[in-house]
Amino acid sequence: MVTFSSLLESPTAYKAVLVTGCDMYAGYQIALDALQHKGKHYKCVYAVYYKENDMVHHLKKHGADCIKLAVADGADAIAKAYSKADVVVVVPPVSDDHWGKDSCVFVSAAEKAKVKGLVLCSKINADQLGNLPMLQPLIQMEQAYHDIKGKIKVASLVRCSLHIDMLWLFRDQIASDRKICLPANGQAKFAPLVGSDASHALCRMLVDPNIPAGTYQLTGPEQLDFETVAQHAASKLDEEIAYSQIERKDMEQFLKDKVKLCDNHIGYIGDMLEALSKGLLDKCTSDLEQLLGKQPMSVKKYFEKNANDFKP
Repeated sequence: MVTFSSLLESPTAYKAVLVTGCDMYAGYQIALDALQHKGKHYKCVYAVYYKENDMVHHLKKHGADCIKLAVADGADAIAKAYSKADVVVVVPPVSDDHWGKDSCVFVSAAEKAKVKGLVLCSKINADQLGNLPMLQPLIQMEQAYHDIKGKIKVASLVRCSLHIDMLWLFRDQIASDRKICLPANGQAKFAPLVGSDASHALCRMLVDPNIPAGTYQLTGPEQLDFETVAQHAASKLDEEIAYSQIERKDMEQFLKDKVKLCDNHIGYIGDMLEALSKGLLDKCTSDLEQLLGKQPMSVKKYFEKNANDFKP
């Protein structure tokens, strides 16, 4: 069985991993986890970003080689960066001003670079999200992945559910108003995962010789809704926390004015919450537990661990 681990242990390997999307939380978390294995399983971690920010600075400080790349740079420039690595982990470059159908170049460039290992990170039920404009590029990226995976020695598609860590963006609002205010149906089911669990699982796949490549659907361990999430938050924060469904424009204004997110990121979050309300994120699987080798973190445990972030 050929695995990502066997690629990295090959005598002819560069012994390098490259992660894209590192100026946003998902890519940053994967690169940070990958750095924990640096020196043991590989020698170098490349972190690709679009806009330099505190997360990029943190990765540089901890030993990542950071590369600025954009969709507009084209396949040749992206392939040149990819050619330095044995395994490329493509986290969608949502922060890129050209996030759209051309974003699939971040996948197709892997073939041009003759990359031996490829992981594409996507979202649960991505093929059903075509009516949501900020999520459409995920479909095109998955199509590009399927077009080239037969030419890649080891390839995996990793689809993730909604990260409960998203609520960290609203921590000040939750602390002051004692409400979780989102434009999502409070009774719509989803299986939220904790971002650190997803990144740990993916990095285990890269270094564990017993984990095969393939398609993985990563979700949290239980189906919940946001009304229940608010109850779990209240039980761990020792506060009365309610859920309130608001207009999308109100959330977008908050994220723009208070959190200073870019328009693409705001639109991406809005479309993910719309997908949730439509019942498109209700899948719950055991894949995350299998990759981790242990029970994933629950939402209750997430609030217990991060309680200080959500308190006044």
